[in-house]
Amino acid sequence: MARITLKKLASPRIISWALTTAVRMWFGTVRVEILNRDVFERFARDPSSGNIVAGAWHRNAVFLFYFFRTLGPRGVMISRSKDGDVVANVARRFGYTTMRGSSSKGGARALQQMIAYMKETHEKRLCGTPVDGPRGPARVVKKGMLAVAKESGALFVPIACSGTRVLTFHKAWDKTMIPLPFSKMVIDFGEPFSIASDADDAEMETMRLRAEQMLNDMTDNLDRICGYALPV
Repeated sequence: MARITLKKLASPRIISWALTTAVRMWFGTVRVEILNRDVFERFARDPSSGNIVAGAWHRNAVFLFYFFRTLGPRGVMISRSKDGDVVANVARRFGYTTMRGSSSKGGARALQQMIAYMKETHEKRLCGTPVDGPRGPARVVKKGMLAVAKESGALFVPIACSGTRVLTFHKAWDKTMIPLPFSKMVIDFGEPFSIASDADDAEMETMRLRAEQMLNDMTDNLDRICGYALPV
């Protein structure tokens, strides 16, 4: 009979199984309200609308990761860290295709993999990673996912999220937000925009600022709607 050791119990595979089970049970109790549902239906759910690059803040990554579990083919970028090994296993259990890399390690290769993933088929695909990750600063857009939209011809869709009753990780750089059981999360979908394939650095910076302003405005509005204020 195979001997079960603590090392085996602490393996990324076992931890990811436990996390996946816990997330399904916990987040399954959370109600979701969608603002601008027409954008969600037209661009996220309609298979004829073309590929989507989703951009959201890192603080909402955990819940949005769960929210998108039911859509079609999805790609996500995850760091090469040990924690990333666990997250990647959870992602695969939720049906995501993973690209491993971040701005600090392997990011360029992961971006190229993401671009190739988005271009390799006529089937509608969605991809994303927090646009201010993996280390911040919070709520400042980095150009990686905008570059994916540009190179793959996909639309960029800003997505914001807030909640009525949430747990905030105060010490985390992004102030990670997790909804409490039986609470409500409100998700807003901004109007998608495209980026010309020949956009130069100045135009990319304009697009970056546009995405950042949209996400910050949407986030502030949702926080007001939900009565959420970052605890001091």
